[in-house]
Amino acid sequence: MPRQLFVTTALPYANGKFHIGHIMEYIQADIWVRHQRMQGHAVDFVCADDAHGAPIMIAAEKAGKTPQQFVADIAAGRKPYLDGFHIAFDNWHSTDAPENHALAQQIYRDLRDRADGSLIETRTIEQFFDPEKNMFLPDRFIKGECPRCHSKDQYGDNCEVCGAVYAPTDLIEPYSALSGAKPVLKSSEHFFFKLSDPRCVEFLQRWTQDGRLQPEVANKVKEWFSVRKNPDGSTSEGLGDWDISRDAPYFGIEIPDAPGKYFYVWLDAPIGYLASLKNLLESAARITRPTWPTRRWSSTTSSARTSSPSIRCSGRRPCISAAARPRTTSSCTAF
Repeated sequence: MPRQLFVTTALPYANGKFHIGHIMEYIQADIWVRHQRMQGHAVDFVCADDAHGAPIMIAAEKAGKTPQQFVADIAAGRKPYLDGFHIAFDNWHSTDAPENHALAQQIYRDLRDRADGSLIETRTIEQFFDPEKNMFLPDRFIKGECPRCHSKDQYGDNCEVCGAVYAPTDLIEPYSALSGAKPVLKSSEHFFFKLSDPRCVEFLQRWTQDGRLQPEVANKVKEWFSVRKNPDGSTSEGLGDWDISRDAPYFGIEIPDAPGKYFYVWLDAPIGYLASLKNLLESAARITRPTWPTRRWSSTTSSARTSSPSIRCSGRRPCISAAARPRTTSSCTAF
């Protein structure tokens, strides 16, 4: 029986060109997609530039560009590699596209405004702040002496010498990797997704253990719900709540009703898969008016982590240039 498949590959981060790992994954996925179509199955094969986050903002500043222009310049170099290896995505989009902004904000509102109690809460946390750059520092932009082995110039979240995992505040003599200044602790209100809530735990346990995942993957996921020892000797007890916010300045999607607050890049990046599919369906619908949104979908996502002016179509339906595609934030009835 013919299947309707939604296939993606991991989104490459838009702060650099493709490398061999990207291309290897895309070739494998492209072969699998072609095989499925030869078997008579319908496939939508999409990807996107992972375009947000502090590293891109900082790299753009160093290059003397806006983050948007920096990402666009990286994206402009995608097409020759995809064409050269005959990789035929149906759509290549960007996590900075209007669809992703709308979907991320709507998912957040749905979690926040649940009738049975919000799954979003605010907490005041302390973070390192660079007084010269006037910004809160991501863990990877804080360096110092490892609190365990005392190696110098280690990152704010883990030591590359002894493998220790720690909080940035545990570093000895921390300094900003951006300015060299000594960071100061500063309080800020952050937004947390309450993953530890029984409703989330029950849903995720049921969803991951109902047979849809490979047995090896399902068994690994079980560890996330149980008490376990971490590499640094500490103990984790099930799912923890997730800090999904970052303070301005930050290149990302604004959190609704929270001026100066942005979604952490790892919240909006996975939603980018749906945004790219949404863009494909809505753009194709204007051309052919198909009935795809009424169908039920299977999703297949490959495993490694970008907008190109134009991506070659596989020939299954009209190729849609990213430059020519109309943009919209209307809802997609496929979900």
